[in-house]
Amino acid sequence: MSGNSSLISNHRRLLDSRLDELRATASYRAYERVRDWLLRMQDLNDGTGAGGDTPSAYWREELAGFEYLLDASPLVIEKLRHHTYHITGLRPYEYRSNQDRGRSRLAKKLAALQEVAGRTDLLVPEHPALGGFGHEIDGHRYNIDTLKFFEVLIALEAGAVLSEFREATERRLVWEIGAGWGGFPYQFKTLFPNVTYVITDLPPVFLFSVTYLATMFPSARMRFLGDVPDDRLFDGWQDLDFIFVPSDFHDRATPPRLDLTVNMVSFQEMTTAQVTAYVRRAYELGCPFLYNLNRDRSPHNRELTGVWEIVDRYYWSREQRPLPVTYQRMLDEPSGPPEREYKHVIGWRRVTIG
Repeated sequence: MSGNSSLISNHRRLLDSRLDELRATASYRAYERVRDWLLRMQDLNDGTGAGGDTPSAYWREELAGFEYLLDASPLVIEKLRHHTYHITGLRPYEYRSNQDRGRSRLAKKLAALQEVAGRTDLLVPEHPALGGFGHEIDGHRYNIDTLKFFEVLIALEAGAVLSEFREATERRLVWEIGAGWGGFPYQFKTLFPNVTYVITDLPPVFLFSVTYLATMFPSARMRFLGDVPDDRLFDGWQDLDFIFVPSDFHDRATPPRLDLTVNMVSFQEMTTAQVTAYVRRAYELGCPFLYNLNRDRSPHNRELTGVWEIVDRYYWSREQRPLPVTYQRMLDEPSGPPEREYKHVIGWRRVTIG
């Protein structure tokens, strides 16, 4: 009996030692910082934030699923990417080494996208940090998220948007509405470092994106809404890498310039009032490009009339189609009804609206 107790005590000491080490990592410190910030924001949200920005019924249910991250063990944060299925639906199990058919299908789609891209500098593989996963192809990890972001970059390149960043001599500012776990900001900042990236999202989702981005860019200069008075949020923005603004307060953010607005797969889950407010805000801030990857409306969302009609009020829209199938389908999968399919749509700001 005493031998078993000694063994248990030894295992406990090893676990405690590992937990202490993980608590001291930059990733866990970033998690603690964003958690404390979110709780402060919750205290401040007295109803004076952006009108109508209560999450849709769909997102209220989704957010409830990862409330446990407000009290996450260091072991959870070490594998945070495994928990992003709450945002993406992707799970590491689908990418295990024995999933040969899945790997083969993903490799074929990756090859097709590379052929369409015609260049290699837009492809950023999944990073292994925080439990990054994917099928290994040519020594790198790839998953549906990776290919989605590659496809988005191909669409932006075809729409003559990326040349504005590639050839820029002065710093640019990008606003992503709903950046999820932070995968696309990571890719964009990797390719275009001379960018200040502003992220607006539902507050709990920042537990993913801030922790991930702080891990991927340990020397990044970050500012949170509330760090300074609202009217100084963009003071010295050229010296910042990321600015984080909860969706409840997005109307308080007034950048001096805005070069690109991005939304992926979340406009379709919002209400008509919310999508209109975001698109109108981009227009009012003078943003020349608005890119969105969405269905017109998710089939279960009864609080939205349609994304594309709202965007068309403020932007001249053009669809880009890198491949015959949409991002979540493999090449051998048939397409669904047009209204159920995702579209890469790039909008150019209208001179006037009526």
